[in-house]
Amino acid sequence: MALRVLTRALGSLSLTPPAPALGPSLLPAAQVTNTTLLQLPSSSVLLPCRPLLTSMALSANFVSWKSRTKYTITPVKMRKSGGRNHTGRIQVHGIGGGHKQRYRMIDFLRFRPELETKPGPFEEKVIVVRYDPCRSADIALVAGGSRKRWIIATENMQAGDIILNSDHIGRMAVAAREGDAHPLGALPVGTLINNVESEPGRGAQYIRAAGWQSCFSLLQGRVVCCYGK
Repeated sequence: MALRVLTRALGSLSLTPPAPALGPSLLPAAQVTNTTLLQLPSSSVLLPCRPLLTSMALSANFVSWKSRTKYTITPVKMRKSGGRNHTGRIQVHGIGGGHKQRYRMIDFLRFRPELETKPGPFEEKVIVVRYDPCRSADIALVAGGSRKRWIIATENMQAGDIILNSDHIGRMAVAAREGDAHPLGALPVGTLINNVESEPGRGAQYIRAAGWQSCFSLLQGRVVCCYGK
């Protein structure tokens, strides 16, 4: 009953202001009062819309970790999108929440000698091995000379280990230890490898996830054959 009365009342609303009366009203006083109360001005019914600056608020005074050019071992803040695009509209459902994460910049190019040191193989010491929330594999903080950097840790890498980074290919195959970085041409056939780069100096692009490894099986000229496990 109340819903029917409310429907009738809303149906009698008028969005135009009432016309001025030219003479004395011929309607009863009660009917004139009800009509005056129901005829509301249009400004009170149609409120003006306020523009929402969602895209400007999301991108103001914020520097993404992808735009950083200087390497740092300090964890960098990350902003979660929540499945929304630059306009604030949801593009992918089911994304949101979770613990806050910080990104640690990984140096995938293992052979990167310092400018002050002489060119050639160099050693680094593992300081700590820890969990990284942004990837499945563990990461290790290594130090050598006057710098520190994050690298992908191997399965049995521990703090205090000494790892070797080399770009030399000799006549005899080297006996590499776990965690060392060598060119594929310097390793014997059957060596288990990970963090493989497609071109020299490009950085690791393949076999970087946890639990993945590849066996170096064949080397013919400049063609390398590996199979993953």
